[in-house]
Amino acid sequence: MSRIDTRLKAMAHEGRRDMLRSTLTMEKSASDLARVSGLSRPAASQHLSVLLDSGLMRVRSEGRRRWYRADPGAIAQVRRELDSFWSGKLEVLKSSAES
Repeated sequence: MSRIDTRLKAMAHEGRRDMLRSTLTMEKSASDLARVSGLSRPAASQHLSVLLDSGLMRVRSEGRRRWYRADPGAIAQVRRELDSFWSGKLEVLKSSAES
């Protein structure tokens, strides 16, 4: 499976998207992310593993605590991939509107 496929699959789950959104601007602990996503702590931990494996999330250790944050570069790659489906159609629409 390609890296982009892995990332798209990881983003397919609503709870994981909630985790990503909440860590775009600030690091959060696993407990914080469990609360944000509405998942149990064990379920949140499994979903964090998926996000880490996909490269969409980074983790930083500080003593016994682990801090999670979305990787903006990885998310930008997903956006570029999705935008590629629309860019051609938007250009056609723009040209039609300008005619």
